[in-house]
Amino acid sequence: MTRNASEIYEDLKALADELEALAKTGRITMSTDSWNKDYPDTKQAVSYALDALQTAINATCWMETLPSPEPTAK
Repeated sequence: MTRNASEIYEDLKALADELEALAKTGRITMSTDSWNKDYPDTKQAVSYALDALQTAINATCWMETLPSPEPTAK
């Protein structure tokens, strides 16, 4: 199933809203094991993730999906 760019745009907005809601309720925590060296602080990690989603939202806002190519008869 191929989706339109506008559907992906809406999904990105919904994901950003969902992540923000989880963060506001304090339901996000970061792993404290030795593997997580990049994002130990939850607020900073959420901020980075929301910024990245916003960049994707801004870019996909201007995308349009071309119609599928018509199959050619052989």
